[in-house]
Parts: sequence; C-alpha cells; structure tokens
Amino acid sequence: MAKTADWRVAAAALLGACAAAGCSAAAIALAWPETRIAGWLGLAPSFEARASSSAAGAADHPNLARIARVETMTSLSQAPANPTAWLRLAFLDSLQPQGLGEAGNRALAASYAVAPYGPDDTGWRLVFAFNHWAEVDRSNRLLVLDELRATPFPYSPGDLQNAISDPAGRLALALALDTIRRNGETGPSGAP
Repeated sequence: MAKTADWRVAAAALLGACAAAGCSAAAIALAWPETRIAGWLGLAPSFEARASSSAAGAADHPNLARIARVETMTSLSQAPANPTAWLRLAFLDSLQPQGLGEAGNRALAASYAVAPYGPDDTGWRLVFAFNHWAEVDRSNRLLVLDELRATPFPYSPGDLQNAISDPAGRLALALALDTIRRNGETGPSGAP
C-alpha cells in the first residue's frame, strides 16, 4: 500500500513540475516575444508582438517590413479575428512604392469584417484611411464613413482633421463631418 501511495505522490509531483514549467515557458514567451522559447511555443501573441515591433521601423527598413508581414501572417493564421493584424497588413502594403494597393484594401476590408466599430482600432483606422483616401477603394470608403458616423471619439473633430495630411482625405473628412452635423447624426465626440 505504501509503494502505491509513493508512486502516486511522485506522479503528482512530476505533473505539478511539468505544469509549472509550462506556465513559466508561456509567461516568458508572452513577456519576451524575441526569445527562443517564444519561437518554440508559437503563440499568436508572440508573433503579434514581434510583428508590431518590426512594423514600427518598416518605413525606413524594407527588411523589417518583410519580417513584420511574415509575423503578421503567422499571427493571423492562429487568430484571424485580429483587426490590428489586418490593419498592419494594410499599413505594410501602403509602404510599397505604388502606395495602398489591392492587397492593402483587402486587409482594410478584413479589419472591418472582424471589428466593424472596434474601439481599439477605430482612431488609427480612420486616420490611416483618410490619409490614403485616394487609394482606398469605394467599398472601404463606405465602411470608413459608416464608422465615422457611428463612433463617438474621445477627441474633437478638429484633432481628427489635423491628423490627416492627404488633401483628398482632408476634403472627404470635412464633407463627411459637415454631412454628419447637418443630419444631426452622432459623430466624433458624440456631439451632433
């Protein structure tokens, strides 16, 4: 009887040690996505963190854009309902010499498909879309305008207008905000 109890205690201790090691490895992978452990575990948040880090310097370093694209695609293969990852693909596409193209427009549309009025990405997505207005296709323009009408913002319409550098986007935003005001719809800051 004592030998059976000893075996069970040893098995429980081994199981506990394995669980602790697994939790530690996952914590390390999430806290430091550049580590070898993160690569071994292949967790979507680790790919996402590496993609975000690479995308930050992608405008100046084409190799970082390639890395960001690969990491983002790997992240999306595990978590396809991540609007930030889709927006990153649109951003990376916009860095191409021809600007935002068909692939970027598909990625922008996918970000709306998974989070049409996603509060975490709305501000960035609107600024990005209006800053690439001439390159955004018609169906995405309608999605952008719907989001603008439906989403209250924590900042003023003037702040949004000041963030837009593309002349076509500034004009489109001004016309959209004027229409929102005239129709008494809720727009930026929640005020008609």
